[in-house]
Amino acid sequence: MKKFKYIKFTIVNLITFTRILGSIILPIVYFVNGIKWLGFFVILLFLTDFIDGRLSRYWKVESFLGSLLDSVSDKLFAFVMLAILSYEYPLMLVVLFLEFVIFGINTLAFSENKNVQSSRMGKFKTFVLDFCVSVMFLYTAREIYESYLTLEFNKFLINWESAISYILIGILIGMQLLTISDYSRNRLKQTEFEKLKGKKLKNLKDVWKLLIDREFYINNKNAPLKSFLYEEVK
Repeated sequence: MKKFKYIKFTIVNLITFTRILGSIILPIVYFVNGIKWLGFFVILLFLTDFIDGRLSRYWKVESFLGSLLDSVSDKLFAFVMLAILSYEYPLMLVVLFLEFVIFGINTLAFSENKNVQSSRMGKFKTFVLDFCVSVMFLYTAREIYESYLTLEFNKFLINWESAISYILIGILIGMQLLTISDYSRNRLKQTEFEKLKGKKLKNLKDVWKLLIDREFYINNKNAPLKSFLYEEVK
């Protein structure tokens, strides 16, 4: 990887890594200052997910490493946000549980050397999750901006808080159930996959080259990654 391209590659992945750092900081901010300070912070972290993907494609530095880092940061961020919201809205525990189920299905598929790329349903679920969670965090942070709203609109927000939160949670549960069904069906369809028995993991240098190589990623992004990381035992 050329030096200038490596700098771009590093910048993109550092942007992704900020979501991991943000996920660690979120609970600290919550327990020290309360949930109202998290609304805009959460949206800023969501923006990093928008920026890193488009920037990696624009700079042409997509890679399996970036994809894996993005998946890990997104999942950790989702777990932390849902856990915090569960303190405010106990029904969010159902959403948190279903998110763990989705994670479990993907982990099982990876262990079986099957494709764990997000489906259209999975991507749409993530978009809905981001939107609903952002609204709920902004709702709980309205003390910060309620002085800029009309009296009538403030009354509406107060009177309909429970109804709006239940509607958003209901939408999240519905989307997650659809995603679980979609991922489970896709996993069962993949009956043919390469067995890794009798193989060993490639040395770290070769693995690293594969993980950061854009051309390798473009050609194999829809194939099971695990099989490329192993080689025949000589």
